[in-house]
Amino acid sequence: MSSLTKIQIATIFLIIAYFIWELFVWFWVKGQPEGGGAIIRVDLLIIYPILLVLIIISIYQYFKK
Repeated sequence: MSSLTKIQIATIFLIIAYFIWELFVWFWVKGQPEGGGAIIRVDLLIIYPILLVLIIISIYQYFKK
C-alpha cells in the first residue's frame, strides 16, 4: 500500500468527525420535546458537499497511482 496523500488523510479525518457529529446530533434530537416542531438540518447543506468533493478527489488520487 502506498502512502496516503494529505487530501486522503483529511478525508478520513472528516468522515470520522462527521460520524461523531451525527452521534451528537442524534443525542440532541432525542433530548428535544415530543411536540417541539420540525428539526431542520441545515448543517447537512455544508457537510455533504464538502465530504462528497473530498471523497471524489481521494478516490481519483487513489486510482491515479
